[in-house]
This record gives sequence, C-alpha cells and structure tokens, in this order.
Amino acid sequence: LLLLPWVVATLAEIGAAPGVRRPAPTGSACEATALATLLALALLGDRLGLVFWEEVVAAGLFTLLLVAASRRAVGLLPLLEGRLPRRPAWQFFALPLVVYLAILPWATERRPPDGDEPYYLLVAHSLAYDFDADLADNYAAGDSRAFVGRALEPQPGDPVGPESEIYSRHNLMLPLLLAPAYRLAGARGAEVVMALFAAALCWWTLRLGRHYLRERPREAVAAWWLLAVFSPLLLYSHQVWVEVPAALACVVSLDHLRELRYDRQWTPRRWLGMGLPLVFLPLLKIRFLMLAVPLLALAWWHGGRPRKPLIAMGLVLAAVTAGILAHNTLVYGNALKIHSTAEFSLLSTPLSAYAEGGFGLLFDAAFGLAGSFPIWLLAVPGLLLAARRLRPLLFDSLVVAAPYLVVVASRREWYGGWSPPFRYALVGLPVLALALTPLLAERHRRGARLLVVALGALTLALTVVWLIEPGWTYNFADGRTLLIDRLEAMTGIDVGRLAPSMVRVRPATWAVPLALSVAALALWNLPSRRRPVGAGFAGVALALLSLAAALAFAATWPTRRIEVEDPWVQKSGGHVHPDPWVIERPRHRGGWVLREGETATARVVPGGSELRLALELEWVRNTPSPLALELRAGERLLARWEPTEPRRWERLELGPFPFPAGSPLVFAVVGPPGAPPLNGLILDRAELAWK
Repeated sequence: LLLLPWVVATLAEIGAAPGVRRPAPTGSACEATALATLLALALLGDRLGLVFWEEVVAAGLFTLLLVAASRRAVGLLPLLEGRLPRRPAWQFFALPLVVYLAILPWATERRPPDGDEPYYLLVAHSLAYDFDADLADNYAAGDSRAFVGRALEPQPGDPVGPESEIYSRHNLMLPLLLAPAYRLAGARGAEVVMALFAAALCWWTLRLGRHYLRERPREAVAAWWLLAVFSPLLLYSHQVWVEVPAALACVVSLDHLRELRYDRQWTPRRWLGMGLPLVFLPLLKIRFLMLAVPLLALAWWHGGRPRKPLIAMGLVLAAVTAGILAHNTLVYGNALKIHSTAEFSLLSTPLSAYAEGGFGLLFDAAFGLAGSFPIWLLAVPGLLLAARRLRPLLFDSLVVAAPYLVVVASRREWYGGWSPPFRYALVGLPVLALALTPLLAERHRRGARLLVVALGALTLALTVVWLIEPGWTYNFADGRTLLIDRLEAMTGIDVGRLAPSMVRVRPATWAVPLALSVAALALWNLPSRRRPVGAGFAGVALALLSLAAALAFAATWPTRRIEVEDPWVQKSGGHVHPDPWVIERPRHRGGWVLREGETATARVVPGGSELRLALELEWVRNTPSPLALELRAGERLLARWEPTEPRRWERLELGPFPFPAGSPLVFAVVGPPGAPPLNGLILDRAELAWK
C-alpha cells in the first residue's frame, strides 16, 4: 500500500507520455472504482473480521496491476511507428519495472530468499561491509538474519582456507554487482538491482527483435509483454539467481553480433557489446561457458572479415576460462568445483533422460514453462510456424542455446533445484518469445482467439496465485506440486495423476503433453473467420470447462496407482520418506513411513468387483517386536502380511479378492504397543488391477 501512490503515478505518467495512445476513459473509470473498493477492504477487512482478507486484497490489487499495465502496454504501440527501432522508447523498460517493483515487497515478505539466494546475498554483505569474500565471520555473527531471519550455515562443498576462512562455492560476479546497492539499502537494494536486470532484459529483447521481425511491431510487443509479465521472468524479477543476468548478457551479445552483418565496423561500442558479455558469462557461472563459446562461433559466422577482433575475443575468453579452472583447482581441488566431467558425458546418458528433461522443461507440472504459465503452450504451434517464417532466429538460437540445453536436459537437476520453475532454461526464454511472433500475427482467427483467451485466462489466474503465494512455486522434486497438494487435500481426489511429471514418470507424463499439443494445433488451425464473434467468452468458458472436466475425470476414472505419500491419501500418522529437503531427491524412492498403530486410507475409484494389488515397501526394524501389514476394504480384512527381512525393498503381490464398491482401501501397520523408536514400513506405491 505504501508503494501504491508511486505505482499509480508512474502508470499515469507512462500512459500520458507523448506518442502513447491514451487508455479508454471507461476502462480507467473501472480501474479507479476497483482500486477504491480494494483500498476500503484493505482498511476495514481486519476490523470486520473477514477471513483471508489480506490475500483477497492482494489478489485484487495484483489482478488490477496486471490488467492496468497490460492496457498501457497496448498503448505503447504508436511509439514504434510501424517498425521496430534500434532503441525502443524508455516506456518499454519502465512498464515492466513498475510491475516488478510493485510485487517486490509482498513477494519478499511472504517468501524470504531461499535456495542459493541467501548465500549470494551473504557474499554481497561481506563484500559491501568487510570488503572480502571470507564468510567465516559472517556465519559466526549471524549476518544472514538481516534478510532470512535465521543464521545460515556453510553449504556442502564450500572451500575452507588455511586459517579457517570459509568461502562460498558460488562465483563472486553477481555479488559484486549487488554489493553497492546492498550497502545502500540492504537486501532490498540488491533485489531492486535484480528487477532492473529483468526490465533491461525485456527492453533488450524488443531491441533484438528488429533483426528478425522489423516490420511486425505489434506482434513483437505482444511477445515482449508475454516475456515481461506472463512468464517465469516475473517470478525471478526480484530473486537473486544468475539466470536473469546471463539471459541479458546473451541477448546483448546476440544483438551486437547480428549488427556485424550490416556494417562490419569494430567500434568501441561493438567491442564492449560483444566482448564483455562473453567474458561475463563464465565469470557469472562456469556452466555459462556453454553459451559464451557458441556466441563467439556465431559471431565468426556472421562477422565476416576482419577476423582479428574475434580471434582476440577468443583468446581473452580462453584466458579467462583457464584462470577460472586454475582458481577452482587451487581452492576446491576440482576445476569444476562440486561437479565432475562425468556429468557432461552425453553419450553415456540414456535417451530417456534427454526426453524427460527436454519435455520437462516445457510440460512438467511443477517445473515446466507451460505447466506454470499455460499461455506458453503456444510454443508448440509457434515453433512449427517459426521454422518456416523465422529461420534466421531459429538458426541463431539453436547455435547459441542448443549445446547448453542438451547438457541441462541430460542432467537430473534440469528441474532447477530449490527454485521457481524453468530456471536452467530461462536464458532461452527471450528468443522463444520472439519465435512466437508469426503465430501471434494470426491471433484474430477463430480458433486462435479461442485458444489464446483460454490459455490466457488460466495463465492470469495462476499468475495471481503465484504472486499471492510465491512459496507455491518452490516445488519439491517429488513428482507433485504444492498447488496440486492443496487441491488433493481439500477434495480427496487424486488430481496429481493427470499432471505430467518427469520426476515421477506415469501415464500422464507422455499422454497429457501429446493431447495438449494436438489440441493446440487443432484449435489454431480451425477454419478462419473474419469476425470471431464471442470467441473471447468462449475461450473463458473453454478454460473453465477444461478444469471442471479434469476434476470430474480424476474423480471418476478407476484408480490404477496409489502413491501413499500423496495428500489425497489420508494418514493417521507417520512421515514422508525421504525428508523433503534431502539433496537430489529424485535419486531416492518416495514413500510414507507408517509405524505401529498407524494407517493410510485411500478412497479409490473401483474399476471392477475384484482387486489384485502389488505393493512396494521396505521394513524399518528398530526393535525385536513383531510387525504386520493389514490390507482392508473399510473394516473388512482382505490380507495380512508379516515382513521377514529389514532394510530391503520388496514387491508384495496380494489378491485377487472381492472389493465392495464404496469402501476405502486401508493400509494398517499393526503390532504390540511399545516405546519409541517404533518399527515401521515405508510404503512406496501400490499398483491396482481390477477385474
């Protein structure tokens, strides 16, 4: 609320700038009325005792912000004067920045820095106040309490100096950029710098577009706004990760190397525009060397003669890389820090790993681009169309990003670790947005408008959810999402089985992406109609009907698999296995530990009158007392099994036996009462076969 006057004044200034099309008065009046209503609710909600009034006000304000900013974005079109300029107007930088700064206070209050973010901030704190990178005194003093409310401990793999110095395993480049702002305004100052990086990325992406689609400014602005607000960039805009600065460096370098095709002039600006990003990328993170080298190769392809400047840049990049590797070897005893060369052995990686990682970057419900922002499902027909109409863009983006994305997709941590979705592939998001422009040029067709409105409505709703509860974007690598967990806990329906997950492979992993891709292509290619009357309302109806149909299908389709740890399975006790915070969780089996006297109840949907069941489980034996697993249909005992060998995964096959319709399936661990530690069983999954 403190930022609200500034947000309103800045949006008004952008909308009233010379050359900008003024928003319609009716819409502005509706915005003012909605804002007044929300302010009244904000001031009176606590006194009236309304439930969740803060979340309701935040949802209203964020929705109003997105709608108002989108209306101003449409009004910026006249500034382009029919073609994309070399230097877009300042409004194309300022408008995303207003949105980013407006959400920053609420988002950081609801979700303090997490994952690697606090460690980048702690290094920035040390550089700003101690003028060194030794964190031993900062850990001892608990300096991290200033921005996370707890005392951090060193991360695994952090190097230790000869006199007990403790250094971060993370590179210093990003903390160096943040240190001045951190000294001035603490962690909030560093987060504002990250918002500036994100806004600059949006502005420079629009500038880059002039090389590929100069005569399509309207579609380029639509792609620019999708990138700025309705993509994971919105989530990363205030968070301290290296991917946004890396994406900015790639776009800047790509823009300058494309200019080599026109003038072949090696001015100081060209030297800086190309050379600095190439050196900056590996200094930011060593894995970004896989972006810097292809950028240099692409410059060689486009640059022609003279070659000496590019040779000089290559030598500088090689020297910087050699220095980084030598430094890592001396400090860490490993040139790649905590990684090994075996992780980059592409030929020994099975094709299934590439498929899961590659499809997961787009479709995974927890970590994929379209899984979090459904509007990006347009990438399926968009890339097919761009292959015919934007070949130069696809060629450049494939040369630059393909080596990096291939390595990312082949590694288990493609999902990005403890971060919001699409982290590792964020560097390719700007060119993916530009690749949608030929598709957006056809958005007025009947099927296109229907698809855009349906996906847009879902995206707007999810975006507001992510803004209200930013913690829900930090999913565990367990094959579920925090949002789906809450839906399952509320409804008791196995909603997760319809969500594609490449962490927990299941039928929906491949069937849902295929079905969505076919549906998107079919809708987009519906016969054209000059005036698609009612397509907007039909798109919203399609979105709502799709959600209702998915819930109805999940509630009525016969249960074939039970993942016992899922929230729709009611437990009387126990705990998840392994711990949610365990490193590289996908390497471990997921399950739920039931101890003596505890039960797990699943309200299954029968697919027949007879059931055969296969259960994967492990016996955790802490005392000599006996233990048994009982399988029940409600109160009726179906089977009883006693384990014989502890600490070994077993596959238990039971049945067939009659299963009465309407009865819940109960897994009960029974044994004599005793003192802790109790014995227990880890129940992983149950496969159900009906007849």
